[in-house]
Amino acid sequence: MPRIDSAPMDLTIATHRGVDCRFEGLNLRTDLPYSRYVTGDNTGFEFHLRAITNDETRRLDAKFYESLDSWGARAQEQGASPTNHAPQMSSVDVLEPIKANITDDAGTSYICICGRTGGTGTDWDATWIYYPVPPAEAESLTLEFTISGIPTGHSCVIEL
Repeated sequence: MPRIDSAPMDLTIATHRGVDCRFEGLNLRTDLPYSRYVTGDNTGFEFHLRAITNDETRRLDAKFYESLDSWGARAQEQGASPTNHAPQMSSVDVLEPIKANITDDAGTSYICICGRTGGTGTDWDATWIYYPVPPAEAESLTLEFTISGIPTGHSCVIEL
């Protein structure tokens, strides 16, 4: 069973736009049949993040809900239009740039192939799918957390 060997004490790995984000863990065995980027062995793993609710997340949520209400009112008045897109959830701008450069002691190259963020009426969280699944000979994974590709200075080592 995987275990965290080293990590930031509170697992806060990034602060982006005034919001602290916490490493929530990995799901190391994930079937990825829905991913158009994976061929052959279609397994990978999930990397999970969660934003820590604070005054900034509440302010951004309030702003988002105001925009959503305005968008809905315009759609009712003017009718639905394909060019009139709903506003984007606040969590997307905060969480989308936060990823990890992942390596292992077997020399495997991992890439982030897809993911999703959530946040409207829910906790702000993100799940990123990395490919491939760690090989059997890998004994540890090292995650170096980044914001838009720039290291945050936080890392985590997971013993496999």
